[in-house]
Amino acid sequence: MLNLKMYRLFFGSFSILALLNCADGFAQEKVPYDIVISGGRVIDPESGLDGIRNIGIIDGRIVVVTNEKLKGKKELDVKGLIVAPGFIDLHSHGQTILADRMQAFDGVTTALELESGILPISSWYADQKKIGRVLNYGTSAAWTYSRIAVMENLVPEPDLIWFQKAFSYSKWVNDAATPDQVTKIVGNLEQGLSEGALGIGINAGYAPGGGYKELMAVNALAAKYKVPTFIHVSGDYANDPNSAAESVGDVISIAVTTGSQAHICHLNSSSLKDIETTSAMILAAQKRGLAITTEAYTYGASSTTIGSALFSEEARQRKSIQSSSIELNGHALDDASFAKTRAEAPGSVIVFHFLDLPKEQDILDRSVLLSGAAIATDGMPWTDKRTGLLADPNMWPASSEVFAHPRGAGTYTRLLAQWVRERKVLPLPEAIRKSSLIPAQILEKSVPQMRNKGRIQVGMDADIIVFDLNKVQDKATFTQPYLPSVGMKYVLVNGIPVISAGALVVDARPGKAIRRSSVILAQ
Repeated sequence: MLNLKMYRLFFGSFSILALLNCADGFAQEKVPYDIVISGGRVIDPESGLDGIRNIGIIDGRIVVVTNEKLKGKKELDVKGLIVAPGFIDLHSHGQTILADRMQAFDGVTTALELESGILPISSWYADQKKIGRVLNYGTSAAWTYSRIAVMENLVPEPDLIWFQKAFSYSKWVNDAATPDQVTKIVGNLEQGLSEGALGIGINAGYAPGGGYKELMAVNALAAKYKVPTFIHVSGDYANDPNSAAESVGDVISIAVTTGSQAHICHLNSSSLKDIETTSAMILAAQKRGLAITTEAYTYGASSTTIGSALFSEEARQRKSIQSSSIELNGHALDDASFAKTRAEAPGSVIVFHFLDLPKEQDILDRSVLLSGAAIATDGMPWTDKRTGLLADPNMWPASSEVFAHPRGAGTYTRLLAQWVRERKVLPLPEAIRKSSLIPAQILEKSVPQMRNKGRIQVGMDADIIVFDLNKVQDKATFTQPYLPSVGMKYVLVNGIPVISAGALVVDARPGKAIRRSSVILAQ
């Protein structure tokens, strides 16, 4: 029989996996596993597996899941712990090593920037590869970036700071695009898709001037390339016009007209307190076979820039927003400080408490527990409170001088601690499914890499988390957001531990690009 080295040389990893599938005894006795995870309660949300198993990993892939004892170069005894696929965050704005590390302690193995997105695409991916990422990473092509570039006659730069600076301009926010401008906006996005973007990010809530016909053209492009759109809906008022319900209705109607796959981001904060209406609309659309999906995070407070249209004078009046419900660097604003910051530093990142918890817990539950909905963080970039600029991405541990919404550190562990362990309103397998398999399935039709994620099965990528359900807990708060979660004992990204025995592996950089192939062309 050929040895393993010869099989790798002549047939590649696919043949190795086929061999291991066909010869379980050979796998156990002869294969030198890179890592063995033994004795944990393995939960696979796709097959329904929920039992004690041992896992063997070679070259970043799961090659065996078995009851039999395995031996490897490195063996992890995880008796009494949960073993699950790593969480896939579809909505992660952090995109730095610091953000990756904070999310790793929250169980995330893949962090994608899809709602806002980036332009240009190729240079962004090149930058990430050069930096070396802890988690798997990827991005959509950004409608807002393209709109800013066309409407303001600027050249887009592939980072969120460029986007934050754009809040000092107004044309891209308020003006309707001419037909020629729409053509240019769509052209920029098509270039991004040709360079491997995972879809189109449509941050419509930040640019109310983006009209229905413009968004129709953008969604038609997504349908042409068979990729999803990731949408921050344009309106979030309780009542018409521009209500959250009207905005969700627009998304559904455009999806029907263009045939696009539409993902509605952060349904909880987009719906505010009208989640009953918007969630019922989405479920009805899904029942009729429309490709409409959504997500929510586990907090009753949002985060964005203070200069956005979401806090215009009209918006504050119609949503009855009090300045005291808005925080800057953990401190509540008053009317004077709100007006001053909005005028002088419109790109400043703030936190807006839109629910009164625990009094309005039932409203948050409606989005978090929504059947078929993913969990995603909307995690913000980590900034230095003293300068307002991006924090040093290489620091560890995170300094008390850095700030972001705590959802970038605790969304998933908060779900496990509160909804699963303490309140027992969400079964553990379903929490794992909402955090791993469902996000993978939203992308996998157009992004083949995602077919190997969100599962604990032979042939899948070894993006695996091991945690103690009795101890897993978010620690980040609105005043101390820099505190990492606890309870994650091991976090493996492509088979490489980034957290080992509960501690960060500081030099680990196993993250890989999630990207559509440049040879995939629209048909």
